[in-house]
Amino acid sequence: MSDTVETNKTPTFPKIKLILIGVSATIVTGAAIYGIGWWQGRSHVSVNNEEITEEIKSVRQELQQTQNQLEAVRNYGYLMQARAALYHSAVDLDQRNFGTANTRLQEASTALGEVKDNSGTLDINKISSLQKNISQTNINVAVNLQKQRRQILKHVNQLNSLIPEETPINNPTSEEKTEK
Repeated sequence: MSDTVETNKTPTFPKIKLILIGVSATIVTGAAIYGIGWWQGRSHVSVNNEEITEEIKSVRQELQQTQNQLEAVRNYGYLMQARAALYHSAVDLDQRNFGTANTRLQEASTALGEVKDNSGTLDINKISSLQKNISQTNINVAVNLQKQRRQILKHVNQLNSLIPEETPINNPTSEEKTEK
């Protein structure tokens, strides 16, 4: 019996070799999956990149239009503020509130000074001239207020001729509201 003793020793080298082959196969498979994912993601990004570029151009155009509308609305607001201050000045003059009338004239001048028109829809030179004339107008205590009232109303008429007929405020119609 001692002759037939079997040794059940398996060499450890093939087990290590199998483990290394498994790890290598896992790394190669992972790299292949990563490469396929990167390639698909890259092709998807290039297709979306063109769409995104077009969308950005569209948004920039809408932004520019909105900024132009905002400027027009601000200018319109300043012109209306100046008009209201001039009318208040005439009323204050009739009520013999000479200091308040002068203050209102300065408010009108300040409002006109805020008008900045980059779109070319307003005559800035005439607005600046009117602003200068209004700022130089001084209401004095007088028995006959007619001349001073005429001067204020002359400023109002000049301002009215400079205000655009169309309001820059675009109210969306009911159809536009439902589309959004």
